[in-house]
Amino acid sequence: MLRALRKDPYGAGVADLINRGHLRGAENYDGILSSCKKGPSRSDPHGSMVPAAYMALTHATELQSRGITHLGFEFGKETDPWDLDVYTRDASGDIDYGYQLKDVNSINKIKDRASSAAKQLQYEPMRHGVAILDVHQPISRLTSKVFAVAEREARKSGATFLLRFEDGAITIPPNGSIFP
Repeated sequence: MLRALRKDPYGAGVADLINRGHLRGAENYDGILSSCKKGPSRSDPHGSMVPAAYMALTHATELQSRGITHLGFEFGKETDPWDLDVYTRDASGDIDYGYQLKDVNSINKIKDRASSAAKQLQYEPMRHGVAILDVHQPISRLTSKVFAVAEREARKSGATFLLRFEDGAITIPPNGSIFP
């Protein structure tokens, strides 16, 4: 795992979050640690799971800082249509908020990532689905066509979409709930 972390630009951040130990009690914490083992390779330089682990660990840390104590990682099996990267449980143990986290390198990729996130948030007993798309471009490059796709996917799935750009963010729908 250390080798994978050293090779990845997000590796130092992941190592720091792991070393803090504040998330050790989260459900399936060992699953998120396991994903850190898959770093970039010569045959697949972009196949690293370290950026996804970083996003999940960072989001769980933010939830914890907001007082959320019942957290988990990676809910769903490969055969399930849903896949929650991070989730919270309410007092009765039911999944309250489920998060799908996406790293988006260009505005045009928002369409694919929004569609994928909407499908992965289809866990019926869950009360609130949230897709967080980290877009590595300025908000000024967002076109009405791409926005309309994200809006349609949010509406169709009943989830809230948070599009975070280099210089701002948009929540779809505007009053959508992001945090418990």
